[in-house]
Amino acid sequence: MDAKTAGIIAKFKQNHSLAEQIMQSGDGQQLMNMLTREDGGAALERATQNAAAGNTQELAQLLGNLMRSPEGAALMNRLNETAKK
Repeated sequence: MDAKTAGIIAKFKQNHSLAEQIMQSGDGQQLMNMLTREDGGAALERATQNAAAGNTQELAQLLGNLMRSPEGAALMNRLNETAKK
């Protein structure tokens, strides 16, 4: 997982209202669409359950794959900027 993604996850853990606000935004909805379009969300559900149990490897892999596309990288940069505010 790159440093930007790790930073976003850390901010979400510290500020649940920020996470909720971002996930309800257009960028948050786009993120969910990108993470669930391949398999209807099965991988994301598994990754979030594992992350809640302390294993963030799958979630990091999902986000890392997202960051490999220009669209995904731009989205994560926008989310990072929003989280800084």
